[in-house]
Amino acid sequence: MSRLLGKRVFFSASVLLLILIAKGLGWLNFNPAPGATTHKQTQTSTARPHQQSASTRHLPEMQNDDVH
Repeated sequence: MSRLLGKRVFFSASVLLLILIAKGLGWLNFNPAPGATTHKQTQTSTARPHQQSASTRHLPEMQNDDVH
């Protein structure tokens, strides 16, 4: 049983080493980490920038007394 475990560990280490060598030689390109790139958003087609609220509560509805 320990011989089989040793083979599995050796195989896993070999695959990891092969991946690292391929990365070092430029054969593989990994995806960038999610926080590695920054995105800048700009508002377009607006008269002036407006304040945005992160609140998820609904504002109370305004009732007009003039309409019957």
